[in-house]
Amino acid sequence: MDVIDLQSKAVPNRGKIEAYWFENENIGLPRTLFHRLYLPLEPMNTGLDYVAQPETTEICYEWLKLGLEDPSALDGMNLNSASYPDAEASIYVGAAHNPIDFEQLMVQEIEQGLFKITAEMTVLFEFEGVAQNERFSLQVEASFEGVIGDD
Repeated sequence: MDVIDLQSKAVPNRGKIEAYWFENENIGLPRTLFHRLYLPLEPMNTGLDYVAQPETTEICYEWLKLGLEDPSALDGMNLNSASYPDAEASIYVGAAHNPIDFEQLMVQEIEQGLFKITAEMTVLFEFEGVAQNERFSLQVEASFEGVIGDD
């Protein structure tokens, strides 16, 4: 099975953090504030011959129900997957959404609205048969974009 080797190939760019409201009466979900993180990576050659190279991708972590009165009060939070089992994280590589398990995703405020993200994760490439699962860590800045789509 292929090996992507994200740790040596992936270069993270500044990401963004958004909060958004969502409700679904059909499943009994009242209007709830969720957060999502987008952590883009520089285009990279993944070594997969069945997709165009270089691949452009990002890590997306969404449906984080943090229960914050102030949606920007993220300083000091650890958004690991175990603490937020209903959240979804993935990276699109090899024409597939590959789930991510965050062992740690620490958020530290650098200045108002700007955060340092330090993450350790396992990318589950085997879930879609893309490659072997891999450990991956990164450190990157992300800006809080506010609550989007709130009329």
